[in-house]
Amino acid sequence: MAAKKQKADRLAKNFHRTFIPERQYLGELLKYAADGGAYEIRKIAEATGIPTGASSGKSIPTADYCRGMGLVSLAKPAAKDADTTLSLTPFGRTVFLEDKFFKEPFTQWLAHLRLCNEWRGADTWFYLFCESAPVFGNRAAVADMMKWISPLIGGKDPETAVSPTIRMYADEASFADCGAIVREKGELVRASAPVRPEYAVGYAAWLAECMELAGRGNGQVSVEELEVQAGFRRITGWSQSEAQEVLELLERKRLAEVDRHMHPWLVRFLHPSAPLWNRLYEEFL
Repeated sequence: MAAKKQKADRLAKNFHRTFIPERQYLGELLKYAADGGAYEIRKIAEATGIPTGASSGKSIPTADYCRGMGLVSLAKPAAKDADTTLSLTPFGRTVFLEDKFFKEPFTQWLAHLRLCNEWRGADTWFYLFCESAPVFGNRAAVADMMKWISPLIGGKDPETAVSPTIRMYADEASFADCGAIVREKGELVRASAPVRPEYAVGYAAWLAECMELAGRGNGQVSVEELEVQAGFRRITGWSQSEAQEVLELLERKRLAEVDRHMHPWLVRFLHPSAPLWNRLYEEFL
């Protein structure tokens, strides 16, 4: 498999401060970032109405969720006494314009995939959805998962650290329509990302961006490289046949070329990620 060369810049295990991302607040944060708002606890709270106490609350965790989902980025100020500001990414701007309250399961799934990313996502999501897949597949006993993940995220209480990662996918105010993982009778059961034609542009944007971050944005990449750099099947939960179906879908949509004569298959993305993020909802009515 391809070697990994870059340094991960994931959010730490406790960035969420036990809060789950709430769709209403994510939408308010996107509006705030569209105006170049400051990355500062009180200013976010005052402008958005996101609940915040004197020194804690949901404003910074909400901003950080948006960072982990690849919706916003931080811009450091030129002056020493100025605040760091928030700005929308190409993905964030499209979501802000088209579905800022994350009502579409499609939007939730794309945000989820990016939150699980090794390079720019969040630690607990990366371990739970990407690194655990070769060990447990799409189903694991809660006790076994906690025992496995504990040394990776550190701390004496892994269930507290992992709790928001699981709860958000069961809460209607959050990402229940995605439902990427559920807790059932002492087990954690993962859902696979939907294989649907209208999701094709989103999947192409996600995969192309992962390869760009790895310095492999041009030319052909193997399916193995997609797995190493993007967690192609691990994060999505796709079987080999589902992964092949997705690649064939991208090819039919003229989003990628697939060379099936080589083993593993070779893939070339026909567009950089930035313009693809602008096209996410072109097949949605």
